[in-house]
Amino acid sequence: MREQRRREARPGGVAPGAEATRRSGRAGGLAPATLRQLLEYYKLDMEGRGKGEESASRVDYTVAVLEALTPELLAKPVGAIKDSDIFAFRNVRLREGRLVYDLVDGKKVPHRVPAKPSTINRDLRTLRAALKKARPDYRFPAGAFFKEDETRVRWLRPEEELLVLEAMPAPFREIAKLAALTLMRMSEIRLLQRADVHLEQGVVLLPKAKAGARPVILSAAARKLLQGHLEKAGSSGLVFPGPNGRPYSREQVGKVFRRFSRGAGLQDFRFHDLRHHGATMALNAGFTAPIVMALGGWKTERMMRRYAAVTDQTLRAAAEAVSGAVGLTTVGSRG
Repeated sequence: MREQRRREARPGGVAPGAEATRRSGRAGGLAPATLRQLLEYYKLDMEGRGKGEESASRVDYTVAVLEALTPELLAKPVGAIKDSDIFAFRNVRLREGRLVYDLVDGKKVPHRVPAKPSTINRDLRTLRAALKKARPDYRFPAGAFFKEDETRVRWLRPEEELLVLEAMPAPFREIAKLAALTLMRMSEIRLLQRADVHLEQGVVLLPKAKAGARPVILSAAARKLLQGHLEKAGSSGLVFPGPNGRPYSREQVGKVFRRFSRGAGLQDFRFHDLRHHGATMALNAGFTAPIVMALGGWKTERMMRRYAAVTDQTLRAAAEAVSGAVGLTTVGSRG
């Protein structure tokens, strides 16, 4: 059944769930597609268009959240969804947040913390994209999105790199280092195939990156890391196979990374921030935005700038340049 639906999902076209919605109300007794059906077909459509695992899994995550908080919305016909439904989901998502556990007297005590605006916005963007497929005339309420905190630090100082990355056990250490060196996403590294690594040419060819197929240029450090790891990794087709020969899960990699980043005193630095750390290092070295965008596979400069920071050292050099203490070509002269 799943394969039949996959074949019906036309790459680049309207998902079958959208067609069902458009035909709703016509003769023949066809019931309008529900939001659950639409999201299922939207995921299949993404896979059919070659989108990466990270994009498709995000749809699963949003469905799980809807199932837990507003199951009635999943069962609602797509054509009947209104702005009030979107805001109701957003408000429940904000109020319920997520369940965390504190250790009190040796016992785990659960309590809820508010969901972050960026997390809720990701769910809303998934809903907006799916609804656009089915109802191109529907204007998703822009006011539903929260303003996100774009000031959170997403880069590591040299001493923090040592405390976090060097302390991790293999192969999680190599996975994290490769993310920082290449700006690759976790899913791209977890699922990386030996056949896609071309050390002689100094490039990794990603057939299914989030924004489509793209090459990743390897620095000398990245090439050395991969070469050393591949020589020890055995004959698996994966670059980073788990003990059972299958890829490590997102949960496994994330859990190890969180343990060591928090052990280094970083309470809000996630694995994905290594990608932004790499972009920050490239910008602070003087490379231009278009070069860094190409390096990380960002589509727009705004997306790249949102995650890349400017360090104190760069700002200090700019201030000295303004005062005439150093030449104006010291910073930002490359590329």
